[in-house]
Amino acid sequence: MKYRDLELSFSIEDVQFNTLSICLEKLNKPMPMHSHSKNSYEIHYVSYGRGRLISGGQTYEITPGTLFVTGPEVEHEQISLPDNPMTEYCIYVKVNTSGRLSSHKGSLVNTFLQQPFWFGMGDNSYHELMKQIFAELETRNSGYELVLQALLQQVILQLIRKYKADTNLTSRNSTPSPATAFNDLTYLIIEEAFLYDYRDITLEGLAARVGLGKRQTERLLQLHYHKTFLQKKTEARMSAASSLLRDTDQSISSIALTLGYSSVEHFSNAFKRYSGHTASEFRKMLMLH
Repeated sequence: MKYRDLELSFSIEDVQFNTLSICLEKLNKPMPMHSHSKNSYEIHYVSYGRGRLISGGQTYEITPGTLFVTGPEVEHEQISLPDNPMTEYCIYVKVNTSGRLSSHKGSLVNTFLQQPFWFGMGDNSYHELMKQIFAELETRNSGYELVLQALLQQVILQLIRKYKADTNLTSRNSTPSPATAFNDLTYLIIEEAFLYDYRDITLEGLAARVGLGKRQTERLLQLHYHKTFLQKKTEARMSAASSLLRDTDQSISSIALTLGYSSVEHFSNAFKRYSGHTASEFRKMLMLH
């Protein structure tokens, strides 16, 4: 269940948060390694199931009640346990930092923006917040937009309280970059294209989705992800390949077909160029550990 094109914004300390996507889904297959654009934050709350999160070279065990945030350029991958897949609430927001941010140490917005990654636990109240958000989206009774704005503010404010209570936070030194003139939804479309359609996506197809020319699309990828289209697509396919080689018993020829390669040799050569090992070597090394 996914809600997009919400045009739902709310403010904290006069800084605008634009909600681009709210979804609830069961993660029956691995979510390959991916990242978000500048000023974009995804809030994940796992209500049921188990799995793991891989980010920054570390593995985090996910259990019911896990709450984590992946901010700008934070690469992350999620894998469910096959017999108990995760069910996850996800809220994707983009923060408009074109206005003046408070320099005060206790600024709530700065506390949020300075944490590109956080991993911890929610509680029953957080789960209730998520359920209320979906109830409002489903019924859309009079004034539901105002109710949603208040609920989404609570989601962010509860996170900020957790940040302030967490003495192990790692702050980011850089100041978030100003938002560009592109529509915020553009970045969500780009990230979902590589996350879900890495097999067949083309530069022409991506450009058509975001309503830009091919050159503009390439410039946008370079500016906000520091990668070309081909690099982003290769990264997405290879991340998916690593997950499939590690977490499934699919044959290498089947994986090659799943990823859209014309032959197993083509896939294995591409995987070796990317990782330094053939797919067979990679799988054998995993079996030794």
